[in-house]
Amino acid sequence: MDMGIGLWCLQSTTTSPRSFEQAYRELIDDARLAESNGIHSLWLSEHHAYYDGYCPALLPAASAALAATNRLQIGTGVLLLPLHEADRIANAANLLDAQSQGRFHLGVGMGYRPIEFAIKDRNINERLRLMNSGLDVLQTEINTPTWVGVSSEKAAQRAGRRGLGLFISGAFSRDVVNSLIAAHRMAWEHSDFAGEVPPPVGLLRNLWIVDTEAERRQALEWVRSSYLVYAGLGWGVDNTGVDFVGEIEASMDEVERSATVGSAEEIAEELDGYDVDLVVCRIGYDQPPRTALTEVIERIGRELVPLAKELGGQR
Repeated sequence: MDMGIGLWCLQSTTTSPRSFEQAYRELIDDARLAESNGIHSLWLSEHHAYYDGYCPALLPAASAALAATNRLQIGTGVLLLPLHEADRIANAANLLDAQSQGRFHLGVGMGYRPIEFAIKDRNINERLRLMNSGLDVLQTEINTPTWVGVSSEKAAQRAGRRGLGLFISGAFSRDVVNSLIAAHRMAWEHSDFAGEVPPPVGLLRNLWIVDTEAERRQALEWVRSSYLVYAGLGWGVDNTGVDFVGEIEASMDEVERSATVGSAEEIAEELDGYDVDLVVCRIGYDQPPRTALTEVIERIGRELVPLAKELGGQR
């Protein structure tokens, strides 16, 4: 089981304002810190037309992080494929893959915000068709590993039938995660891509390593506050299983229950119950101070990565 960190969104929020120069400089610093601590990968996230400058161009940001490191793998979790020309994405991804000696991963998703489709002059009602046509292009032109972000069993099945990796949201319960993995695996087993090695499964998990109950409560507050940003973005309006807008407090409680917060040993025990190849520790919240973020990156590398490797060996 590989351990990555995410999601780096390069925002300047109301609660934690910073210059965008600082945000992108800190991306480089964090990528180097992750690499020096033996972490597998760092993952970026895309949105458009939001007040805080949420990263709209993942591939240039990924390129900068790859150029600043030697071993760390960089992924997009996720790039909104229907908003892009798929052949341009394929060409850029292949270039990043070649220049980084295979350290780039392309994660893609459909998107859900009407304003993003409007500013790109695309019809949001056509997003499934755009997604499928984009994947058709990527599967014929791309060399780098490709993951599909999903929020429903149907989406997981579509990824499985194509033999593509799965990238699962961090806000889902264990039961939902397991149902998505099962749908993905079954679809792959009945596809033309079936073989000895199934496509990988990546799990984004709201996570923080703590030593005391006070630290645990603080980390859970950071998790809750981070999802208020997603409520503002409109996440939860499209079959995600979490209705942030309509039932905000209940939704935050569900997010908190799904978080994995505790000692490295407790987290490893929790993660051992998931049949996944990659866990992306979602620690890229805007609330924690820099000292707390750098400390948890170091602790993930020093404490959690060795435990995850032991789990992989046992499997």
